[in-house]
Amino acid sequence: MTTATDPGTGLAYDLQGTGPPVVFLHGLTFDRHSWRPIVERLDGSVTSVTIDLPAHGDSGGEPEWLESLAQRLHRLLMALAVQRPIVVGHSMSAGLAALYAAAYPTRGMVAVDQGMEIRPFAQLVHRLEPMLRGPGFDQVWQDLDTSIGLDLVPEPTRTQVGNGRRVRQDIVLGYWEQVLSTDPDDLQAWIDEQTRAVNVPCLGVFGRTMTDGERDRFHRLPDVQIEEWEGGGHCVHLVDPSRFAARLRQFVEYCDRAQWTV
Repeated sequence: MTTATDPGTGLAYDLQGTGPPVVFLHGLTFDRHSWRPIVERLDGSVTSVTIDLPAHGDSGGEPEWLESLAQRLHRLLMALAVQRPIVVGHSMSAGLAALYAAAYPTRGMVAVDQGMEIRPFAQLVHRLEPMLRGPGFDQVWQDLDTSIGLDLVPEPTRTQVGNGRRVRQDIVLGYWEQVLSTDPDDLQAWIDEQTRAVNVPCLGVFGRTMTDGERDRFHRLPDVQIEEWEGGGHCVHLVDPSRFAARLRQFVEYCDRAQWTV
């Protein structure tokens, strides 16, 4: 395994395995090590690239909007000679994976418990903005954090993932700035426009029943597979990492077949 920080982008990463490249992007406040249970179960069958987003884990820098972050991610992957990866994103990074797939050559994308319907979340964040920007941040975050179901993740994974988390008001607000500074309807329209360019296979894995809006937007894509693992919570990939790794292997094989039939 290669562990390093890219001097050009400032992004820390782990690179291991052989085979089709799969890039793993963690959710807000987590780090690249949260993907370790999945990478271990893939057992070197793919070239895994796990990356710390700016201001997370071993990556320095400041939060940035996802479109800019997709550009930075592409520079890192080009420096690593990683071409046409499958991009896997959890939570916020599912949006990053979609933006990457819309802008750069990929084999496929995987969204973990996050759809492309952002309007309801944006409306919630707008309502909570005064508390988020003030001393009420800790209480709001605690309520939001409780809702993601991290308690469903078995030990020792729960503790290992928790040890890598970094919850800071300025970092959270920095990554949510685009949401906070944009009208929810305008933000949804922008996302809809961006994701029209996604033309590769997409796998969505949810720990719940998808909303009608999420389902509708997924089915606008040309090649979609959806898994709804009821009771898995927001960290569904960590609740049953063996199941997730097995499903990801199937999707990687599917994407490999698809690229040769295009």
